[in-house]
Amino acid sequence: MELAGATLASALIAAATAALGGALVARVGPVDAPRARSSHVSPTVTSGGLSVLAGVSLAVVTYAFLAPSDATRGLDRCVMALAFAGVLGLIGAVDDMIEVNAKAKLLIQLIASVAFALIATPIQALPLAPGFTVPLGWIGGMVGTSLWLVVATNAVNFMDGANGLAVGSMTVVFTALATAAFVGGDPAVGAVALAAAAAQAGFLPWNWPLGKVFQGDVGAIFSGFLAASLAVVAARSDGLAPGSVYIVPFAMTPFLTDVLLTLLARARAGKSLLQAHREHTYQLWLAGTGRSHGALAWRAGALTAIYGAAGLMAQSQPTGVRPLVFGAGVAICVAGWFVVRKKLTRAG
Repeated sequence: MELAGATLASALIAAATAALGGALVARVGPVDAPRARSSHVSPTVTSGGLSVLAGVSLAVVTYAFLAPSDATRGLDRCVMALAFAGVLGLIGAVDDMIEVNAKAKLLIQLIASVAFALIATPIQALPLAPGFTVPLGWIGGMVGTSLWLVVATNAVNFMDGANGLAVGSMTVVFTALATAAFVGGDPAVGAVALAAAAAQAGFLPWNWPLGKVFQGDVGAIFSGFLAASLAVVAARSDGLAPGSVYIVPFAMTPFLTDVLLTLLARARAGKSLLQAHREHTYQLWLAGTGRSHGALAWRAGALTAIYGAAGLMAQSQPTGVRPLVFGAGVAICVAGWFVVRKKLTRAG
């Protein structure tokens, strides 16, 4: 009961702080003027993600004070993940006001990812099939874990181009991670992930349906890195923890698919991967269908929920079966991406 109370209290504080913070940012936050690559047509306040960052931070402090000692095991690593995500988020806040060079931002993210993987211990084994686990070793684990952190962080940032899209979907991702952690007996990760989901949900109305505040780079980068780093903490170095190394990638499959395949298409066309553009499938869908941001947001959220639920169901399967389920889910999403892309191209 003490654990449940601490978890609930921290989640409520996260939601309330993010909601109130969203109201504050709506009054005093920096304004994002429309640009050629933007999906909005009128100046809109940005950096609302500061309220999410504040909400999660206060929630973790609350949990640390209220939770029984046996439920705080591993909380130090969660706090470390929050600290790294917070620093990157604050750098994103600077970028919301004064545009930072894309290469410089990527370099900072890479340094932070390597540092976190080094301190937190990288994932050094990857289960691929029943009875078959690929040993990555320390060096392979460092490379793989660091790349995962960078890719996941930027996937959320790249997909944060429509009201409700990233905030709503990441609410689902954090909820899936929290559920997996609680079921797997990792209450610290579960509480932090639940607080992150609550903070996203608390801020969401300001982003959609009200459309008054963007979360900005501060929110997207913070949320992306926090989800990715908590996944590393939950999976442990052997990748065989009850939380599973696959749960967050599974829930984020729709985001990762659109980002990686769009970048691959741009690379094949000889275009810069660091230049801002409007070629993601969700952007083409908005332009080609004329539908609202809300129509996109609930579709993306529903798809993320389906993948999150599938990932949670896979948790009940033997460890070696999980990657097979994950692989099947990725294959379906990739096929769907090509089908939708083809239809949009023809319509255009």
